[in-house]
Amino acid sequence: MRVLPKNDDDYPPILLVRTDYRDDGAWQRVLDALDRPWVFDERDAENGSVKEEVLRVDDPVWADASPDDVLAALTASEDGEETDECGWPVVFLADRASMEGAGAGVEPTLLAVNPDPEEEDGTSPFRISALSVPHEMHCNLAIANMDFSDFADAPFQ
Repeated sequence: MRVLPKNDDDYPPILLVRTDYRDDGAWQRVLDALDRPWVFDERDAENGSVKEEVLRVDDPVWADASPDDVLAALTASEDGEETDECGWPVVFLADRASMEGAGAGVEPTLLAVNPDPEEEDGTSPFRISALSVPHEMHCNLAIANMDFSDFADAPFQ
């Protein structure tokens, strides 16, 4: 059964769902990219970085899951009815394209998925760099500094 955790924290960890299980080495390269501290203040390299917590959903039940499958699990209530909110500002998928692109020396990517059904613009999933964009995106969405659509055409993808 496909189940994802709900969230009620004001500032949750990054939610990463693995949906491709063909290459454990590629998965490790994705995790290594996310494990690097995010430098949010280039002027203060010593104090201007942070390492965010990542909640990894690494369960083969999610193999080949689509963004719609993930969203359905996030918005399902305990009684099976759909709800509007799951508490996550963004969900990242390590999908087939992520794993195929996570070769040695190649910067891995993730698929960013908007879990907010009420946001009208920019709700389609899109691919981002796994090195710093997930941290920046998650941070800005969690504190409501930016909207999902602000990242859809951003030059730092």
